[in-house]
Amino acid sequence: MNWTVADCVAAQAESAPDRVAIEVLDPSHGTTPTEVWRYRRVQSRVNALAAALGEVAAGPHGPMVAIMMANSVDHLAAYLACQVVGAAAVPVNNRLAEPEIEFVVRDSGASVMLTDGLFATSAGAAARTVDARVIDVARIAEDDTTAAGPVPWSAPSDPDAAERVALVAYTSGTTGFPKGSTVTNAGLLTRFAQWSWTFGLSPNQTLSTPGPLFHMSYGGLSLAHLAAGGRNRLMAAFDPVAALEEYRLHSTWAFLVPSMTAMIVEAWNAADRPSLGALEWLLSSGAPGPMSLLDTAFEVFPNANITEAYGWTEGGWVTYEVKTRDALVPHSVGWPVVGTQIDIRDPEGAPCPPGVAGEVVARSITPFRGYLGNPEATAAAMTDDGFCRSGDVGFRHEDGRLSIIDRVKDMIISGGENVYCAEVERILMEHEAIVEAAVFGVADDTWGERVTAAVVARAGMELQSPAVIEHCRQRLAGYKCPKHVVVMSELPRNPMGKVQKFRLVELLGTNENHSRW
Repeated sequence: MNWTVADCVAAQAESAPDRVAIEVLDPSHGTTPTEVWRYRRVQSRVNALAAALGEVAAGPHGPMVAIMMANSVDHLAAYLACQVVGAAAVPVNNRLAEPEIEFVVRDSGASVMLTDGLFATSAGAAARTVDARVIDVARIAEDDTTAAGPVPWSAPSDPDAAERVALVAYTSGTTGFPKGSTVTNAGLLTRFAQWSWTFGLSPNQTLSTPGPLFHMSYGGLSLAHLAAGGRNRLMAAFDPVAALEEYRLHSTWAFLVPSMTAMIVEAWNAADRPSLGALEWLLSSGAPGPMSLLDTAFEVFPNANITEAYGWTEGGWVTYEVKTRDALVPHSVGWPVVGTQIDIRDPEGAPCPPGVAGEVVARSITPFRGYLGNPEATAAAMTDDGFCRSGDVGFRHEDGRLSIIDRVKDMIISGGENVYCAEVERILMEHEAIVEAAVFGVADDTWGERVTAAVVARAGMELQSPAVIEHCRQRLAGYKCPKHVVVMSELPRNPMGKVQKFRLVELLGTNENHSRW
């Protein structure tokens, strides 16, 4: 199979050049697109970016192109242009600090950086430290040679395309340096076909992209939908008020992380609860959300299938479930997706029976191909029989569904009992005055570890530690309840938005007698 995702998009441009491919939405303009791109024009832009890239010099891991841009058509076209010239795309989080950008460029060995006017300065500064060529796509003129008629394209003939690295996705690095997870062209195309089959992406759906394209759940879904010939409505930036109108009138399919859904719910309540009836499919993933938020989603999106998927960078999405409102199961993330095998392993690597918690591992038709230049970390991420480790604790139900209850490294052992942080966090998030919560363990001479929570109060509401602890005692076994609760203005996060619990432990070590920071 020597086709790439770029080949699939080119085939769409040849067969349906006038079909709308991408509409760009600016919150200041509501839901009226500021740009409308048809497949012919998108393919023309891909060709223009590929011509500007030319032959990409190979670094220690082959030809690599770092991409640091805002949400835009050019951002999506850049991924495809890399495939056209035979280089791997390395998306760079545009929220990173300059030393972090430099690390990604240096570690990947990228010899070129594609950027835009907004990030040209920071990208250029990082690129200069590793002598990488910088291309500002804002300076690349749009090719008007395909204003009418089909876009010239021929079927792929490169026999090496399938196994060439197409993408290097860097992990968030909550406890150390990020690692570059590699995906081949064949793996990427297979994964996108798997998503389309599972999630129902097709030319009949209008996909909303409300999140950053450097994140491969959003960038990947957008590319998968383009390969399928669908319409993409790309938000330049997420805005919950604009989202109300978008999901009331336009988009039929959306992936929202729980924090986005929570902001939409707040805007929905403030706007007197309009019916967001256009949406037919809502996918939730990326983080556990409170059960009350999941239940409310059925009211906010009355015509939508409310669904959830679970996965991780190295494994991709591995489970999926269409929810039933009157039969919601806490922590459930559904059944294995097509072409995926899930298992639960104990610390010795033996399979766990249903109902017994252990580490979740997966084996798929899109296997993890390793971390770039890091064979030791690659070996540690795999089991001896070829399963990819998730680092998550879960258990299997009798009906085959998977429930995720914690991170392996986050599990607290207090007084000899296992405490799963995600379970306690779910209960904390049910408190009406709590908008964010993180649970972690602190060394304790008596209990081994003391269950501790950091919470953020909802705007305009007061939180007192004793009341929060009592809220938990009414809903959890005593050993699971936080012994200490700290109210913070915000939780420490890395540039990908993940809570850095190690920093909370460090902060608590010098502030443990304070109930408010």
